[in-house]
Amino acid sequence: MDCHWMKVSPSLSKGITIINQLDEARFEQFLRRIVAKLKLPGTEIFTEEERLKLEKIFGIDQENLILSIKTLQYIFKRMLKYIFMPIDLKNDLKTIGLSNEKAESIVKVWSAETRTTLDEIGSVVADETNDSLNFSWKLNAELSSDFRKKCKIPKAYLSLRGQMNETEIELTHPELYSIFLQFESIQNELDNLIT
Repeated sequence: MDCHWMKVSPSLSKGITIINQLDEARFEQFLRRIVAKLKLPGTEIFTEEERLKLEKIFGIDQENLILSIKTLQYIFKRMLKYIFMPIDLKNDLKTIGLSNEKAESIVKVWSAETRTTLDEIGSVVADETNDSLNFSWKLNAELSSDFRKKCKIPKAYLSLRGQMNETEIELTHPELYSIFLQFESIQNELDNLIT
């Protein structure tokens, strides 16, 4: 009943059982509220009045309502630490004991939240870079003194200039080759994701 990213404890199992019993028609809205408040640490998810209404709507007592909220918070916090394909996430959620309907609702909300977060990150990066990163390089060689005339140490100087800052890096041949291999590895990973 375990999946690789979450170990099911007795209290988590009890929380999942309670979640599975919640009315499906109101569950997604309930879940969206919990996830929205996760972004605002230190804020109360539901007021006392809202909790009383939820107890009546779902037909559960306060202790079980609080356990279901904490369980959903825990599951979402764990999900944020991993990368999933939606179908794999749904299967994992079913593996830990969630019903098919609840797993689908969680994946739907998670997908929407992930898309929003990635869009926000993308727009922040686009705003910061604004396609104004300039890259230049030059090659120099350090020559030795008269005593060791044949010794030369070639060095590459890379300069990265953005709107706000400029960085210069001095690299020897082995260091530059190591970076090249890392970039090649990154390119291969990106190519594998695209195909």
